[in-house]
This record gives sequence, C-alpha cells and structure tokens, in this order.
Amino acid sequence: MLYPDAFNLDDPILASLPQLEQALYARAADVDAQGLGLDIEMAMLRNTGLLAACAPYAYGGKGLGCEHDTLATLVAFAVLRMLGRATLSVARLYEGHMNAVKLVVLYGSQEQKTRWLPLILAGQLWGVWGADGKTPLSASLAADAPAHMPRYVLHGQKAFASGLGMLDQAIVTFNKGAEGVVLALVDVSEVRRQDKSAWQVSGMKATWSGVYDFEGVQIDASALIGKPGDYVKEPYFEGGIWRYCAAHHGAAEQIVRLWRTRLEQKGRAEDPIQLTRLARARARLLAAYCLLRDVCLRVETCNREDGQGNIKEDDRDSAVEMALLGREMTEEMAVALMNDARKALGVEAHLPQSDMERICRDLSMYLRQAGPDGKLLHAGRLYLGQAEERTRLW
Repeated sequence: MLYPDAFNLDDPILASLPQLEQALYARAADVDAQGLGLDIEMAMLRNTGLLAACAPYAYGGKGLGCEHDTLATLVAFAVLRMLGRATLSVARLYEGHMNAVKLVVLYGSQEQKTRWLPLILAGQLWGVWGADGKTPLSASLAADAPAHMPRYVLHGQKAFASGLGMLDQAIVTFNKGAEGVVLALVDVSEVRRQDKSAWQVSGMKATWSGVYDFEGVQIDASALIGKPGDYVKEPYFEGGIWRYCAAHHGAAEQIVRLWRTRLEQKGRAEDPIQLTRLARARARLLAAYCLLRDVCLRVETCNREDGQGNIKEDDRDSAVEMALLGREMTEEMAVALMNDARKALGVEAHLPQSDMERICRDLSMYLRQAGPDGKLLHAGRLYLGQAEERTRLW
C-alpha cells in the first residue's frame, strides 16, 4: 500500500491521494524550470479537500494536524509524506497551512474559531511567517483608536514568507512592546507589499518565500491570537518539526524510487555494489519512518492526564526531545541517501533539470530549515534534564 497510515481508504480524500501525487509530480519539473508559481497545485489541494481537511472535526474538517487522536495524526503524516514525494514546494506550503490552522485551534478564542475556521472549509490557504526582515515586525497603538476598541499599526517586514501571492492569510509573530511576542492572523493578499524578487535561491524556488512589507497595515485587537509566549509553547513548537520531517522523508522515498528505476533501466540493478547501496538506503528510509511515526504520535497525542487538561512536564520534554532527534536522524538519512544515489548514478544525478537533480536540490535546501545545530543542542539538554529512568528504551 502507498499509504499504510491511512486506515479508511474509502474516504474520498484519501482515495484521491495516489492520483493527486501523480498529477503534482507530473507538473513539478516544468514549475521548477519555468519559474512558475503553485496556483494550479493549490487549486488541486483545494479541489480534493486537503486544505479543508486541516480544520477540526467540530467544524467539518478531518482534523489533520490539529486533533489529538491517532487517526488524524497518522493520516496527516501520510499526506505530508505523499506531498514530499510529489513536490517539496507544495509540501512546504501545505505544512505551513496545517501549522497555521493548528495555532488557531490551540490558542484562538471560541469567537475567533467560529469566525475563522469556516474560511478553511471554504478553501482559504494560510501560512505561518515567523522570520523577520530587515526591520523586525512590531506594532503600535493606532492614535485614533478608541480605548475600548484598540487597533494596532504594524511596522516592519517578514522574510522567508512562503506562499507570496498564494496565501489568503498568514499568522505572523510580532513584538508588542513590554508584553512580548504575540501572534496575529493577518490578510497578506496585497500585491504591492509582496517582494518575490527577494527569493533568489537554488532550491524550493516555487514556494516564493520572499519578503512581505507590513508597514502601516492596521489590525484590530480581535486579530491577536492567544497570549504572549503561546507560539513557543511545547510540545507543539519544536515538537511540530515532525511535519516538515515527514515531507523530507517523502522526498527521500522518491529519490530511492527514481534511483532504483534508473538502475533497472540500465541493467545495473543486480550489481553487488548497487544492491548494497540500495539496501542501505531502504534500511535508512525504514528506520527514519518508524522513528518519525512514533514522534508524530508522541507529540500530537501527548498525555494530558494531570487533572486540568495540561501536559505533564516529563511527557512534554520527552516528546520534544524525540522530535528534535527525529529531525537530526531525518537529515542524516537524507544526506547519506543522496550521496549514495549520486555515487550510483554518476553524472546522471547532476544533469540540470533532471528529476533526481531537482529533488536533491530542493531537499538539500529544505533540510537547512530552522537552525538544525541549535535544535540538536536543545535535544542534548533535554536528555540531560530528564531522570535517567525516563530515558531507558525498555
């Protein structure tokens, strides 16, 4: 089965995944070579119901990435891997969409959920923009706003703003003075504020992760989500690494698939050295799969039995440590696998615009996301901070 984690394959959305994967993959080379956007791809996700599927059950969605149960979590894991196999740029935007919906579900008020989550069912695409531009994003009170209805004026930019021109709204982080960093859901569809030219990269080009200028944008207090500091609460901040690791894993699966097919076409698949490399790649894929599957369940179904619905500190730290280590192991797996594939195929793996070259280029860049060295350091500290008996593997 292509989707061993998707239990109910009678579901129309899940049943459409193999065809969707093929359609996305068929366009990926042209999108990369011609510098196209992903509007058609996003329409595919919208039409198959995958954007709406990220909404919670209570709002008519499938709960992908936001429900604390095994089924929704494993299906989300399978979908992200599928998108990674098809095209990492699409997987990146979908992961951001899933993350944005989750933040509203976790920290939004009931009024905000009632107002915003139906927009997901209607097909809106959201994202999360955390990285600041040259001027860090901040906010000041609008001078003409009444005290009982505060309004804020935003200043600064967001960089690496994935989905420029494609997102309807983005959750942004900004500094609200002495209160600290807060979240807000903001309309980001204004074309004149989008600088796509700032995205000059070798990989992940189709995400259009340029700069968005928020200078002068005004938002109501009702756009603010949760309390200062909510964004970095665990296990969902670092723990959420599992989502993009799933996409990385999917791309690695596709590399092995292409590698195997090319060796068979050239009659070299039975060569002992080639078989050894393929077997080693398969072992790495399976090991990373098992670890990431455990990570996503550990993070998303974390034990909340403390009498108040909160997550126990030990369970939280253990989940985050696993997620950080899962990220490290996924990177090591992917880098080793790409190196072996290049050795096996030689010059063919480096030919411009070949599928192998394109996927390796995208994956090599995507693996660098979000300070990997710092994450490994954090994992080590979490390990040392846990009681020895809690770190046993038996």
